[in-house]
Amino acid sequence: MNFEIGDIVKSASGHDKNGLFVIISIDKNGFLAIIDCKHHTRVNPKRKNPKHLIKIGHSEEILNKVNSHATDKEIYKAIQNFEKE
Repeated sequence: MNFEIGDIVKSASGHDKNGLFVIISIDKNGFLAIIDCKHHTRVNPKRKNPKHLIKIGHSEEILNKVNSHATDKEIYKAIQNFEKE
């Protein structure tokens, strides 16, 4: 599956199973840096293997916040809004 920065993903395994995250970067080995802005922030993202993630959708609003260096609180609110939709 092709993942992009700004995608909303759900963890399929691990202690964070079923949690919603946003992809903020992709390293050269294909691992993803994801944040939920609660336990894993922009300063301390979680590194995750893409085969353990399920793509839920893509949000231009969240992508813009990630690219504009918005605060964790602003990104967290955008994730919550996406979840309600």
